Amino acid sequence: MFKRPPTDTHFILLTLALVLVMAVPTFNTLVSNEEISEEDVLMVSTTLASRTPASVPAVAPMKVESALSNLTAFDLSCPKPGLEAISVTGSFVQFQGKNCLKNYKDGDVEIVNKSNGYTASVFSRGINKYQTDLIQLQKGENEIAIRYREGSGKAVEQIIRVRSSQI
Repeated sequence: MFKRPPTDTHFILLTLALVLVMAVPTFNTLVSNEEISEEDVLMVSTTLASRTPASVPAVAPMKVESALSNLTAFDLSCPKPGLEAISVTGSFVQFQGKNCLKNYKDGDVEIVNKSNGYTASVFSRGINKYQTDLIQLQKGENEIAIRYREGSGKAVEQIIRVRSSQI
């Protein structure tokens, strides 16, 4: 009439029995020496070769290029006014250089591609030296403005034209 409630020992013994019931057939299949026929191997290989994921459409393989393969680095140390257009074959350009203005306020350089509105990040590389991140170009003519700020607060702007022939 009255039953004792199950104890931890009962649960452990029941779990051990279930593990043994499942382990014996598994161990049996691992140690058996059944030979696999060539027909079975051929059937499995043709089935696997013909299957493709349903969620991925079948397309031709594409060649993927990194952004660095389309990068052109250019030194802008003291660019002269009226500099002719720079031609590049990539879709990115990176500038490095130094400011040659007198009374230059260190760290006040802004570089903007006016053609697409991209503002480059400018990193200081020492006194009056800087380097930009990758500036994205659009195909054709790009007008890039370099703005320096003098110690008095007056902004000086230089325009460089970069012509990109490949995107």
